[in-house]
Amino acid sequence: MSQQIQKLLEDIRNNDDKKIILYTMEHCPACKELKGKMEHLNIKYENVEMENNEKMWEWLKETSGGKDYVPQVSVEGKLLNEYEEINDLMGLVITEIIGRRIVIK
Repeated sequence: MSQQIQKLLEDIRNNDDKKIILYTMEHCPACKELKGKMEHLNIKYENVEMENNEKMWEWLKETSGGKDYVPQVSVEGKLLNEYEEINDLMGLVITEIIGRRIVIK
């Protein structure tokens, strides 16, 4: 588990009002899956639709080091753009909520 994931989990534990933004596209299966997981866990998030949103694509590519795909997730301005990292964070949040270790794939 990366230090970034550990830090984000710690931040979430300490403050449940963290601003979470999902950058998604309506017809993206991975985006739908991620939104479903977030909603199932009752995690509040803001969704930014990327389809036909050239200005946001430019910003996202610049911010993410050139990565031009979705989904990407921002937690308090810290961008997660690898789906494995996103799933790691989700798994840890669920683990924290239910009190036993799980892994999301």
